[in-house]
Amino acid sequence: MTELSFNEKDLLQRIDDKEDLRPLFFRKVKGLKWFNALYERGYFNPEKNPKPIKTTEEGYARIPDWPVLNYLVKTAPELYNKENKEYIKKYIDLLVGATNHAKINKYSNYRTWWRFSEIISYIPPEAISLEEIEIVDYWLDDKYDRDLVAQEIGEKWLPKLLELSDDHSLKIVTKLLTLLYKVIFVERKFNEKIIREAKLRFDNYIAKEINKKIACLSGEKIGREAVSVFDEYLKYILVELNNDSWSFLWQPAIDDHEQNKDRDSAENLIIGAYRDSLNGYLKIKPEEAYKYVVHMLTEGYQTIHRLAIYAISRKFYLFRNFVDEVMKKEYLDSNYRHETWHLLSSNYQQFSEGQKQKVLELILNITETDDEGKINESATAYSKAGWLAAIENHGNEEKRLYKENVGIAKAVPDHPDFSSYMSVGSVDHESPIPIDGLQVLSIEKLIKVLKNFKGPDNFFKPGIKGLTKTFKQIVKATPLKFYNKLTRFSKLDLAYIYEIIEAYRELWTEKAQLPWDEIWSYLLDFCLEVIKQGRFWDSKNKKQRKHFVANRYWIVSEIGRLLEDGTRSDDHAFSKDYNQKSEDIITLLLKNEKGNKYKIDSNAVSISINSPRGRCLIALINLTLRSCRLSDKNNNKDHSEVWTHFQSIYDAELNRADIQKPEYEFVTLVTNYLPNFLYMSKEWLMGNLGRIFDQGHYLKWLCAMQGYTYVNTVYQEVYQYLKDNKDFIKALDDKNIENQVKDRVIQNIAMAYINDFEKYSDKNSLIRVLILRKKIQEFNNLIWFIWTLRKRADGKLEKLTKKVYELWPEILKVIDVAAIEGKKIASQLCLWTTFVGYVDKENRNLLLEIVPYAAVSHNSYTLLESIANISQTQPFEAYTIWMEMLKGAWQAYPEQAIRQILTNLVKKEPEGEGLRKAKYVVSIYLEKGNDLPYKWLQEIIEDLKNL
Repeated sequence: MTELSFNEKDLLQRIDDKEDLRPLFFRKVKGLKWFNALYERGYFNPEKNPKPIKTTEEGYARIPDWPVLNYLVKTAPELYNKENKEYIKKYIDLLVGATNHAKINKYSNYRTWWRFSEIISYIPPEAISLEEIEIVDYWLDDKYDRDLVAQEIGEKWLPKLLELSDDHSLKIVTKLLTLLYKVIFVERKFNEKIIREAKLRFDNYIAKEINKKIACLSGEKIGREAVSVFDEYLKYILVELNNDSWSFLWQPAIDDHEQNKDRDSAENLIIGAYRDSLNGYLKIKPEEAYKYVVHMLTEGYQTIHRLAIYAISRKFYLFRNFVDEVMKKEYLDSNYRHETWHLLSSNYQQFSEGQKQKVLELILNITETDDEGKINESATAYSKAGWLAAIENHGNEEKRLYKENVGIAKAVPDHPDFSSYMSVGSVDHESPIPIDGLQVLSIEKLIKVLKNFKGPDNFFKPGIKGLTKTFKQIVKATPLKFYNKLTRFSKLDLAYIYEIIEAYRELWTEKAQLPWDEIWSYLLDFCLEVIKQGRFWDSKNKKQRKHFVANRYWIVSEIGRLLEDGTRSDDHAFSKDYNQKSEDIITLLLKNEKGNKYKIDSNAVSISINSPRGRCLIALINLTLRSCRLSDKNNNKDHSEVWTHFQSIYDAELNRADIQKPEYEFVTLVTNYLPNFLYMSKEWLMGNLGRIFDQGHYLKWLCAMQGYTYVNTVYQEVYQYLKDNKDFIKALDDKNIENQVKDRVIQNIAMAYINDFEKYSDKNSLIRVLILRKKIQEFNNLIWFIWTLRKRADGKLEKLTKKVYELWPEILKVIDVAAIEGKKIASQLCLWTTFVGYVDKENRNLLLEIVPYAAVSHNSYTLLESIANISQTQPFEAYTIWMEMLKGAWQAYPEQAIRQILTNLVKKEPEGEGLRKAKYVVSIYLEKGNDLPYKWLQEIIEDLKNL
């Protein structure tokens, strides 16, 4: 090894004397010739590894760097050179010594462990013992960060070791897999409840990336040893979390499928690694791996059976003679459905005639029963069709049976990729009865269990909330088991009834492929039976429950949502044959359910769209709209008869705002759904505007105005009515109306002006009145709103720009920039500079009046972008505007805009006025203490020279 020179030794003495020189020295220096000298001076001593420094903020610490590690990382690649063999042991001792010292002294430094994980990958593997590899476990236990170490070990070192393929390297791989995929269990608090979860020790995204790089490769290189690591950890999780029998809920598919998206808990990640390593094992050692897969089916874990079925499907040529062991009734259960379906779909053509016959017998023996235990023909046919869909293209008989059962079910079965009802999420409230315990119960026993359950008074113990959520999961996962037996649940606690309705509503909105025509019949009958019960309307059932489970209000709202979802879209609506039954349900609910309380400071729209009565009214509106659309199709766009049918209900609802105990849901919703009522009956709506916007009934008027301001389209006739009756100005002046509502009023006025409903020159135009009011908040909203329209102009930008240029000088006439409020409005007007495509005599003056105030309301960013745009064709005009802006604002962002202006100036006259102007601008920034524009200009000049 080369000796250090006199100057190099002198440099070492200087860094010994001056600690502040060390970080720079260790960043610059490299080469093993420095190692011994640094070692002798104690720079590698374990106690030099700095401890975390606690901060004033509890739970946080500052983690210092160990500067010498920069040198060690840079020099580590030299260890592979034969002449440097003597240093390998020293490096290993350094890593082990520092780690053990930290362990003994009970501290950790993730920055050190990260650099160590870089260094260890350069040490020849044959020099490292398996015992020494154990230090990685401590690195991965760091309190503050483990991700950096995991990335280095998993994404970089492990792939290198796997490619080496020598025995010792592969033993290290097995050891590292055991350390890297070590599973820990944590407890998470959710709504005061403790939830237990399995986790890896580093970020899930990093775990996915590691899986991609090494899972399959490890199966190829070390076969059973790799698979066994994942097998043991998966079993550990399944036992600890007791979640094996319903793994289809938390791992919908064993294959890498889109339905597994966002499922990245430890169990999902371990399954992914298990699957891929098993694939690698089967690829390289098929005979040995075959025996392993056969053994997997003897294990007592359904999840491992699913992995085996997946492997059999992938490598069917290996398992052709073994497939009979999978063709069993138990493997048609929902937990195996995805894997078994794909096994059939992908490989049925290769089955022997005997195997095919066995499959058909299994499918044709499927039965679904109704309330009385009788076979339900439609549900049975639907279930059979689901399995026959996997094989329908592999034989005439299979296709005939499939079509026959689809015809009976009157529905095409969901493809298992996926039945939308398979994605049912997780339960954050622990159930007192495990989900797998409930799943296996018959309908009779399940009802008995739910009926007799008495939960603890203690909220923190598993109780009725957890049980109801688990019950919903089961209903949603196996809807065909329940739909024709729903009436048997109608007398249960309201909490369970709510979950049933919500489960089927979610299935509907997710467009699960189910025999919906039949389901809707049973579901509507169920809802009607529930609300006809006297106990449902008992006053005790409207009280909020202490465990936050459903009361009557929840169910009324949920039925409203169900009916709304069933009628909202013609592309996804229940049969018109159910319209009358739906109307019966709504009218019964409206007859009995009272309205919410409203006050002058209430958010009327929020109350109306969320209250039980409001949800029913929304359902009624959607049912009426659906009926009108159907009538239009059949009666040459005439739905007058439908409106006549429903009008009396709406008349009665409008009257409810004027009774002794007024209810305001409808008067809010009728304006909120203004476009829909204009469609259903413009005559009725326009004839009732006076009653709806009733200024003589203040609270009623407040509710109507709030509802109206949520409408996104301005209708000229309605606008004219509200303008003529001074509703808009009254709203702007009303102290009880929130600013959000007032903002929408201003936006109505702006849209009416832009759409030529009125002209600025009209003395009574509201846009003119608005500007002459000279109120800063109104100006700010008007300017901002018109600015936002530039992106939605749809070919009408020229017209919008003309409107802007008409208003801009009128606003400047009425503001006083000597006052702070005037400066703020001028600043807001800088938003309108985006409408300036070309500077002329007219708009130059408008620009120069406002740009000095850009920073007052933080609009410099937008202004500089506009100036940059102008500089594309008029760099000197852009310079003039920029100089005026710099009188009041010198922010150096956005960088791209400033670079663009400077570039265009220099390009205009690289050796003359353009360059001089650019230099002068950056000199102003320098005077203000900002050197960034100066640096950017130097880069620009250099780049242009190199063109």
